[in-house]
Amino acid sequence: MQRNTWLRPEKGNSLTIRLLIWVALNLGYRVTALLRWPATLYYAAVYSSVRRASWQYLSHLHRAGALRRPHWGMVLRHIHAYSTNTLDRIYLLSGRFPRENIHITGQDILHEALHQNRGCIIMGAHIGSFDALRQCGLNASVPFRMLMYRRFIGATSRFIEALAPGFNADIIELGQPNSMLATLKALRNGEFIGILADRAHDGGRSIPIRFLGEEAPIPAGPFHLARLTGAPVVLVSAIRQKNGTYHIACTGLADTLLPETEPAPAREALLSPMQAYVRWMEELCQRHPYAWFNFFDFWEKGL
Repeated sequence: MQRNTWLRPEKGNSLTIRLLIWVALNLGYRVTALLRWPATLYYAAVYSSVRRASWQYLSHLHRAGALRRPHWGMVLRHIHAYSTNTLDRIYLLSGRFPRENIHITGQDILHEALHQNRGCIIMGAHIGSFDALRQCGLNASVPFRMLMYRRFIGATSRFIEALAPGFNADIIELGQPNSMLATLKALRNGEFIGILADRAHDGGRSIPIRFLGEEAPIPAGPFHLARLTGAPVVLVSAIRQKNGTYHIACTGLADTLLPETEPAPAREALLSPMQAYVRWMEELCQRHPYAWFNFFDFWEKGL
């Protein structure tokens, strides 16, 4: 069986996403929202790996005591939440999502981090909306750059991202020869660096951390970066509310990242902040179980 990893071409096709974008921009949100359930049923029927990954995640939540025993209706609800996220992307990146419908708490934590003059690492996860985070960053007083792995970007992302002029200019692409130099330069210039730290782009360099009752490989790279640069780390989430607005919440990561001059072995020095990051993810999943958008074998148990 082929390993169900996120390091594979993105699902979706150009004709479908072009039609969705046209309907969204010309007929409005209410009409386009009617397409979410057909899209949900299509993905659930065609992509068995998506169904299995959703079931695996919901089962972990159940065993952790955060959710009742899963059934297939819950899997459909989970995929439907992702369909809603994709629709919202169109409006967020095209500039048609009302700015007043994005609310943020914990801004003082960001301000305090920037006052240290070492830049700031905004660490998130594939929980909620990255694009709502980006929208917030665009309105910040300092530049906001995003570390992203782009090798397997598919038609869906390409066409939606084309709605935002300059989208790629704000990205530092991981896996390129100059990725680290560009990142270090941005931090030295006092910029925001955003990274979704729950996936490793290199297929390795991860440390197993207990997440929802079972060990999962968590990338060590983002935490190495923080330790190397001494840049403060702020955990940020953007969760869609029932009324269609987004709530962005900022919280500081525990200050346990030792400077590189300390003699502690790298693995031991990273364990505490990585565990704090995973606890933060767990709390988000427990409060917002359908906002998790890692539709692959996250625990590497075989799907």
